[in-house]
Amino acid sequence: MILKIFSPDGLIFEKEVKIVTFRTVEGEMGILDKRAPMIGKLKVDKLIAKDENNEYKYMIDDGFVHCDGKNVIIVTKGVKIPKDMDPHIYMGG
Repeated sequence: MILKIFSPDGLIFEKEVKIVTFRTVEGEMGILDKRAPMIGKLKVDKLIAKDENNEYKYMIDDGFVHCDGKNVIIVTKGVKIPKDMDPHIYMGG
């Protein structure tokens, strides 16, 4: 499946992945290829995507996720790579 992450700055990430995990207002979710269609509201938290050989980690602001079974689209107002972020911004400090 293809994961696309969009922010106000445009397309941040686009890659074929095997699994995507993130937190919604209903709890933590993992999406695999061919998942039933869904839309969810994201919470501020980490997003992890894995392909055959790599793991991609991001911190995302709230936003929305849409899955159609072939694509996962994340729309968020902000996204950071954890090593580049100020933890006080995301942890309320």
